[in-house]
Amino acid sequence: MSVDILKLIENAGLNAQEFVTTPVYSGSVSLKANAAFTAGLRIGYDPKNDDPNLEDNPYHGEVWGPHDKPNKFTRRHKRALVEASE
Repeated sequence: MSVDILKLIENAGLNAQEFVTTPVYSGSVSLKANAAFTAGLRIGYDPKNDDPNLEDNPYHGEVWGPHDKPNKFTRRHKRALVEASE
């Protein structure tokens, strides 16, 4: 799951609301990284700057499933993220 890291956006002096609600996105939510960790997921910095099909994004992060299934979120994972979202 792609995320944008608020702290990096703010440190760059940008307005996070404008950054994540550009016309390309239909909406956005906020959640604390701890919610992902508590749910058994992993989260980390994953800047996008080498994909010719994507706009550069030095504020990009990623949420991954467990080590054995990094691209798999269980129903429990999804529920925990929804409950932690604002």
